Amino acid sequence: MITEKVTMRSEAIFSGCTQHRFVLRKIWNKDKPLACIVMLNPCESGLLITDLTTNLVINNVSRLCEYGGVVIVNLFSQITPKLRFRHTTIEELNSPENDTYIAKVASECSVVILAWGKAADSSIHIANRIETVLDILAPYKEKLMVITDGHRKLLHPLSPQLRKQWRLIPYEPAEN
Repeated sequence: MITEKVTMRSEAIFSGCTQHRFVLRKIWNKDKPLACIVMLNPCESGLLITDLTTNLVINNVSRLCEYGGVVIVNLFSQITPKLRFRHTTIEELNSPENDTYIAKVASECSVVILAWGKAADSSIHIANRIETVLDILAPYKEKLMVITDGHRKLLHPLSPQLRKQWRLIPYEPAEN
């Protein structure tokens, strides 16, 4: 009989009103480097309750075997199941503090995985926010990676082809 045990430490940083989540940390091995994942927006994941996306991120980062945890940050900090630009301002969707946390987490992690998917293709607001975040991440350009299925890149963790295994490749900015 073999018994294996692991303790996962969870930490989340929220705004004072708890409407915005800036950081979600899940660490299972403090002796290994951390991976930062930059996604679109927090949905419902917290210290104990996790959504499907967060579960897939934890599973796939742990399968990479190089990292002892994941730190999730997002383009937009408001906790919402769906970003709505029609009746909401950008300021409501993203607290100014979020940019500080994105830069801080990127500096602390050994890799920064851009995983917001193709959302910018359908929203100028998201495309503009991505440009802002890429400027914030410019000092860490050697750490920037994207998820690929071998054909497409900059995919979101919910992509069916990626649910069981991630392949990471260096981020290459699109040519204008």
